[in-house]
Amino acid sequence: MTLPHHTGRWWDAKLLQETVREAIRTSPESFLRTVSDVDARPLSYWLEELRSSTWAVAQRNEDVIGIAAAKYPNPESDKENPATTRYIESVWIDPDFRGNRFGELLIQYLLEEECRKNPHINQFLLWVFETNLPAISLYEHIGFVRTPERNEGIKTEIKYRLDLGSVVDSAVRSVVDEVACRQDKQSRRVNYRILGGMNSA
Repeated sequence: MTLPHHTGRWWDAKLLQETVREAIRTSPESFLRTVSDVDARPLSYWLEELRSSTWAVAQRNEDVIGIAAAKYPNPESDKENPATTRYIESVWIDPDFRGNRFGELLIQYLLEEECRKNPHINQFLLWVFETNLPAISLYEHIGFVRTPERNEGIKTEIKYRLDLGSVVDSAVRSVVDEVACRQDKQSRRVNYRILGGMNSA
């Protein structure tokens, strides 16, 4: 997904919309919404997404090759404390770039940035379709563990949790992740950044 290189929230909102659209187009089995749903949303919706959530992207040159979001628990359906919990959602890696650790590094980058922004967070949660075995393998590799919670529906979802370890473990992980991100930037021309913000690695 490529847009002309510009800065600012408006451009990042447009980039977010186009990337989510491409994610659904290339991986429709991984999302509960359609391309039409994305097209129906005005730009103000995507600007609000940037304000209310943390969206990380992996970019190779000007192309977005991955995206993931950290969101507050939904007060209407989630019981967790929004001061200490975030949900990981909308994880996608361009099919042409899968199997190269981009998903792992993107999620780790997002977790680190969200913890840096909100030091009281002590857990991350996510829902994944029980048939999405590659995603489950990725999440378990990062350290997420399966919980007993399930959402039964057209597609059954299972819930995973990542409890944050000690401060020392977090600091070590942060250094390792930053080194890996810098290596990606140098050897594979991949940058990781937060949309709507100044951060990039």
